Amino acid sequence: MNWGHKIIIVFVLFAIGILTLVTKSMRTKIDMVTKDYYAEELKYQQVLDGKKNAGTLSSPVMISQQSEGIAVSFPQELHGTGITGKIKFYRPSDAGMDVEMPLQLNSDGMLVINRQLFRKGNYLVKVQWENGGKPFYQEESFHIN
Repeated sequence: MNWGHKIIIVFVLFAIGILTLVTKSMRTKIDMVTKDYYAEELKYQQVLDGKKNAGTLSSPVMISQQSEGIAVSFPQELHGTGITGKIKFYRPSDAGMDVEMPLQLNSDGMLVINRQLFRKGNYLVKVQWENGGKPFYQEESFHIN
């Protein structure tokens, strides 16, 4: 085999390698934090105000694992008030495992979420609510066993 054939073989192998890399990169799944990331960024001042308001409460929203599910309990001063909002369990590794639902608290200021909605792993819990016209926001890392 002469040097001309060797050069052609090198170019063909290089082209096959590049095509393989392009094909693999096009099949890679990329999840953004939210589908409307830029619109959410414009609303970030509300998140900052909510964090500040949540810091004035007697205690933070507590999230715990119980046998019947994931319990979310609000501070005593918010029991029985008209809280409206949502809670989102954000799974950074897979957007398909995110869980989002409205806040529907019982008389004790608690929300119990069925454990079957979750898979074991790490979540970022984002609680956003409004009470008396004031926005509140809290987020915390949470591991589900």
